[in-house]
Amino acid sequence: MSDTQQLKAEEQKQHILEEIMSDFVFYQHPDLLKKEYSSLLDVSKANLGGIKKYTELFSNLRYAWQKTLKYRLYFEHFYPPTEERVDKIEALNHHIHAYLQDMTILKNKIEVLLGEMKNDINKIASNKSNIDSFCRAGVEKTKEVFAGITEHRDEHHHRGRRFFDGDLLKAENAHSFLETLSNPIVDAMLNQERKPELIAKYTVQREESFEAAKKRWIETAQRNDEQTTGFLETLLKRVRAPLYQFLHIIPAQEHFTSVMRQKQNQK
Repeated sequence: MSDTQQLKAEEQKQHILEEIMSDFVFYQHPDLLKKEYSSLLDVSKANLGGIKKYTELFSNLRYAWQKTLKYRLYFEHFYPPTEERVDKIEALNHHIHAYLQDMTILKNKIEVLLGEMKNDINKIASNKSNIDSFCRAGVEKTKEVFAGITEHRDEHHHRGRRFFDGDLLKAENAHSFLETLSNPIVDAMLNQERKPELIAKYTVQREESFEAAKKRWIETAQRNDEQTTGFLETLLKRVRAPLYQFLHIIPAQEHFTSVMRQKQNQK
């Protein structure tokens, strides 16, 4: 691969979380780099203990974040075949509850990371009050970003209240009604001329309500994906410089690209 091709490959847009994780790998394992890169990286002063700690914290954060990004696909596609014992309405209900839980876990991972960075950066910072203020503001902004999700989930989880979705509830009620009609004991007491009309009515209600709830959660997950991804990008860009100062490292990929560009311009 030519220098020009390498530059183009390295300049492709990637989330800053991935850049930070890559930097941690480079500093812990410089032998993985090609010689033209490893020669540009001074690892002698790097805080390897701190890098190891933040590798774990950022790995946990990335896993939690990437897990929430999959729920749009879960809401859209992950339903059992019709012959299975688990109904698609029950599956959607499960997806929703799991999604709310995983969004809350992501929020907690961000807050834990901010707390750890505040404690560590304050060890070297001359402006400790500014660091404290920034991290407090970061926690408050995190709560604001996740407010709608965590309020629903926390009420359900801690107070015993069931998560409420009007369309999903209609679908469940219609499904329950149809199951009652299929009971042989109940069926023996029904007006068989009236029964087909009721089955048709509640079947339509079940399907339409399910599709409405499914559509809303697909759209909700899409909006939340954009919001959380953008929030993480903004937050991590602001904390990277003081964190790297504590770790005694520099943004390796940016450094490599800058040096390569200079070499390219000199040709």
